[in-house]
Formats: sequence, structure tokens, C-alpha cells
Amino acid sequence: MMQELRVRKPPLGGIGKRVAYYPGCSLEGASRAYDVSARLVTKELGLELDYIEDYNCCGAMETKNVTFWGTILLNARNMSLARKQGHSAIIAPCNGCSFSLQRAEYFLETDKEILEKVNRLLEEAGVDPLREIPHTYHLLEWIYHEAGPERVKERTKKPLKGLRIASYYGCLYTRPHFYARTYAHGAEQESRNRMRETADDDERPYYMEALLEAAGAESVEIEPMHTQCCGGPHSLSDEQVSEKFVQMILQTAKEKGADIIATECPLCHASLEMYRHRLLMKGVSNADTPAAYFTQLLGLAFGYSVSDVKLKDNLSDPLPTLKRLGIV
Repeated sequence: MMQELRVRKPPLGGIGKRVAYYPGCSLEGASRAYDVSARLVTKELGLELDYIEDYNCCGAMETKNVTFWGTILLNARNMSLARKQGHSAIIAPCNGCSFSLQRAEYFLETDKEILEKVNRLLEEAGVDPLREIPHTYHLLEWIYHEAGPERVKERTKKPLKGLRIASYYGCLYTRPHFYARTYAHGAEQESRNRMRETADDDERPYYMEALLEAAGAESVEIEPMHTQCCGGPHSLSDEQVSEKFVQMILQTAKEKGADIIATECPLCHASLEMYRHRLLMKGVSNADTPAAYFTQLLGLAFGYSVSDVKLKDNLSDPLPTLKRLGIV
């Protein structure tokens, strides 16, 4: 069960039930299952994702280490499109995308010269300048606040009873603090004037556990692995390190008795699945815990089928585990 120390219980609401939806590059390709299940779940919970028309890549991996202005401008354009559609809140399902948008938000809000230069460049490109900077929230944070565990419990038709889930958040979900504006511990929070009330606990996030427990699952604690980097951004450039990171996460989940790992980031999900396969090919048998997006698991609890939530798209194939426990 979720530990009491972790639960801060900030007030629900505060973001809005209809928001701009920034799926990013992954959810229109390899992570389509996340997009499909996210749309099903949010609709079931009475929430509305308004797709940002003609959005562009956020540059989270491709440009941030190459061009500061290019990355800020890419995200400012997405923000402008969201504002044009009437939104002050953007929802991103990817840790990398939410990080990139929040990073741009930080500089645009705190540096007037950057904002002025970016607005000039936007106008030169025929894009509306930013008169108001929309705030970006992770999909998980939005669902937790605008629906919450009680709404999840109400919509659950097939409880995830007997399913032991290790929730894996990844390293960018609540970091870095000055971009993510996350909740802080101790005296440090007094000086963090950009902190937002809706943010998850920065050291011990719990929103995913809370939602999945409301759907009938049992949480398995894998701290500190739940926020350790999976090596995703370096999966192709530094395979040894990435593989070791994933091995530590998978083996901890196995040792703690988890049946499945819940994810909320397409890059983290891909990294866990890819290196799980490689580790098993190498004979590392205690790295076999499969992964599924938290939205896929909530979708199953809401009565949607394996096909509806595209569970068969998952490389690590959680179906045998779910069938064994009678979940599907």
C-alpha cells in the first residue's frame, strides 16, 4: 500500500478539465498505445484533450544541447498555437516533452529580454507572439488533479485485484525543480516562488500509485529506483550505461515482488522494454518484469479490452501476467 509519509494530498482541480494536448513525436509513432489509452481514459473520466493543431517537435533530445534559442523557439511556437486555440494549460504525456516545454516556460517567464526576442522571431515567422505564457503539466499530474482517485474508483468496472504494480516515474517527472516547479521539502520551499500547488512530491512522487490503487491494484515500493534515470536519452550512444540502469530497475521490481511496472513516459517505457529484451537474451532471468503504461492499466480497469488499450503493442508483453491473475 501507498506509504502515508508520501501523501501530501494537495487540493484537487486547479488546471482545468479541457486543455491543450501536446502528444509529442513519440505518441504519434512507436508509443501510439500510450496516446490511444490516454484518450480513452481521460474521456472516461470526463476530461477533454484538445489536440494542438500543426504542433512541432519540442526538441527535448535533438536540440537542447545544440541551440538554446532554437529549443526555446520550438516550444514557444507550440505555446502560441495552444493560446490561439484558447488554452492556458498544455498537457504533455512525455517526461521529455513536459521538461522541454517547462524549461522554455521558465526562461520566458523569468527573462524579459528572452521573451521579447522570441516574440520578435515568432512574428517574423508569421506566428502570434506570446501575450500570455501557458503552463505545461504532465498527463499524470492532470489526471490526478482533475479526476483524482475517487473518480477512478467510481469508473472502475474490473478492479486490478491481485496485481502488484511498481510505479516507475523516471528522472524528469519532477526534475529539475526550477523548471518543473515541484513541491519541495523543508525550508527550501519557502524560496521557491514558482512552485505550483498541483505538482507531485519531488522526492517521493505518488500520483501514479494513488490512481492505480484506486483501480484496485497493490503498489510495490521500489524506491529509489522509481525515479532513477533509465538511460533513455543515451540508449543508442551509451548502451552499457543505459543497460545497467534498466537492469537495476527491473531487478529491484522483481526482488520486491512486482508483477508489472507502470510507466508514464514513452522514452522510459521504450528503454525498459528494449533492455529487458536484451538482458533476457543474455540470460539475466531476474530482469523479466514486463511494463505497461499506467493509462493502459486504468483502461483495463475501466472495462476496455486488451485491443482497445493496444496492450499487444507492448514489446515486453504483459498479457501472460495479466491473464494469470485474471485481469484480462
